[in-house]
Amino acid sequence: MSESEFSNPLKLAGDNLQEANRQLERATDDYNNGRISRHRLDQLHELRDIAVEDLARVVKER
Repeated sequence: MSESEFSNPLKLAGDNLQEANRQLERATDDYNNGRISRHRLDQLHELRDIAVEDLARVVKER
């Protein structure tokens, strides 16, 4: 990650949300196929929720 990406909180928060969504999508598939536990899937739902909250906070602060 470059210095400019750290200095742009909106881009960083948006990128974090995209990554959280990607991980959650993969985890949902893994859970449906018995490769991960419900607990792990719940953790990734929480991670995505935090990313959504963070993006909303950054937008509000701008």
